[in-house]
Amino acid sequence: MDIAKEISSGFAASCLIAQVDETLWDMGRPLEGDCKLQMFKFDTNEGRDTFWHSNVNLQSLERAYGCKLCIGPCTTRWEGFYYDAYYNDLTLNEEHFGFIENQAKKAVAEKQPFERIEVSRAKALEMFAENKFKVEIINELPEDKTITVYRCGPLVDLCRGPHIPNTSFVKAFACLKASSSYWRGKADRESVQRVYGISFPDSRRLMEYKHFLEEAKKRDHRILGKAQEPFFFHELSPRSCIFLPHGARIYNKLMDFM
Repeated sequence: MDIAKEISSGFAASCLIAQVDETLWDMGRPLEGDCKLQMFKFDTNEGRDTFWHSNVNLQSLERAYGCKLCIGPCTTRWEGFYYDAYYNDLTLNEEHFGFIENQAKKAVAEKQPFERIEVSRAKALEMFAENKFKVEIINELPEDKTITVYRCGPLVDLCRGPHIPNTSFVKAFACLKASSSYWRGKADRESVQRVYGISFPDSRRLMEYKHFLEEAKKRDHRILGKAQEPFFFHELSPRSCIFLPHGARIYNKLMDFM
């Protein structure tokens, strides 16, 4: 690839993430030698995952609610991301979403860069000494593992990255839902709050995504199952439905077809 030509043509300016040989690489991170270089936009798995991993709502969560940030990966190819955090006695719900979204918009308007910083294990433990969840993660990392933190505006978070160049790439953002979870999925651990979100490089895609969710709700089997009365569940038959006449007809037709 002719890098100078690609940059001058404007291609690189709209890219979210690079790949150096086989490693994903922040767009602003200097190259360290001869390499094979690829660059990705949002309409690729690499670009989309990086976009959703760059959560613009973390600043509002930490600063406004005083929570202890835990982990926050992107989920699947079309479901956005979530972030777990420990809020003590606070329970997040839809009433909090407007504030979180407004704070995210402020971060976007400020075009805050994502700055990658390599730190020693001792420095990382010092930086996150008041967050036992981050300390636990750091202590479990292999001894030879490069530890990185990312600075974005007032936020500094332990993260392997990579991230988008800056927050201005996020043109549309929405909180989707909040729920309770256990730290690392273990019932004997702390209860954390999980906030799900979605973001896009333009508002049109967000509108299309919300329309998709509305249509999906209309086809929710939990709603249709009650409205059409094909079956019901009972404690005497755990995890196995009992068919009503409509459901029995559908079941028998499917068996005949098979």
